[in-house]
Amino acid sequence: MKKFLALLLAAMMLLGCAAMAEEAAPALTKDLVVLFTSDVHCGIEQGWGYAGLAALRDALAAQGNHVILVDNGDSIQGEPVGTMTTGEALVNLMNAVGYEVAIPGNHEFDYGMDRFLELTQKANYPYISSNFNKEGELVFKPYVIKEYDGVKVAFVGITTPKTITSSAPKYFQDDAGNFIYGFCQDETGEALYAAVQKAIDDATAEGAQYVIGMAHLGNEAECQPWTYADVIANTTGMDALLDGHSHDTDQVEMLNKDGETVLRSACGTKLEGIGYLTIGTDGAMETGIYMW
Repeated sequence: MKKFLALLLAAMMLLGCAAMAEEAAPALTKDLVVLFTSDVHCGIEQGWGYAGLAALRDALAAQGNHVILVDNGDSIQGEPVGTMTTGEALVNLMNAVGYEVAIPGNHEFDYGMDRFLELTQKANYPYISSNFNKEGELVFKPYVIKEYDGVKVAFVGITTPKTITSSAPKYFQDDAGNFIYGFCQDETGEALYAAVQKAIDDATAEGAQYVIGMAHLGNEAECQPWTYADVIANTTGMDALLDGHSHDTDQVEMLNKDGETVLRSACGTKLEGIGYLTIGTDGAMETGIYMW
């Protein structure tokens, strides 16, 4: 009987420690606002402009929020300022504004692979992508983790496999015409889903309490099976997906593979809108757009 009571007491102590550990998990002490742009296409004098974006970011920070600024691709191509500088003017502006993370969209490659990789070295922010690879090895880190008030927030990069054909295919080939770069572009979508899921799982194992997708996927039928809806429906563990590529402004809630709700947000093109994701101190999440 004494042995049973000792075992029971030990079990209760273990359960108590587990409960205390769960209660002690860090929580935000002030709201986190993730501001995001997408498909800017060098539209630096349109909509908000980068000066307006910086002013909005600073105003939100002055209100007592944590604020991070990220970009979902197609920023360096589209207007003469991009063409004349082969993208460098946009990277310089993004450095000046204070971007913290970016992903490549399909048009980041329009000046050639060597030039894009050169531009990434000029950027003060990392480019991430969980599915952009060279001969099977990832070119960039699949995710980054930022920490606020002890809370780890992971940002997972996802680039549309349509890039392989929507930019010049030769940029992804070697001198013999063999494709050496890829985006997990199998016909079923399973390769992309697996790459994204691995990044989510690895970030979670590293302690991320929130996982945010930064995507250039869009909603166009021609992009199936690689649309944002395909990726959300075939993965689990992602809390929200900030998206670009199709230039839409849809704010969507849909279920993932486990039947859990994922928020999806897009913000249009050429700085007509600045997207946001807010994570409150109570863990509640909300997306929307600051329209010009």
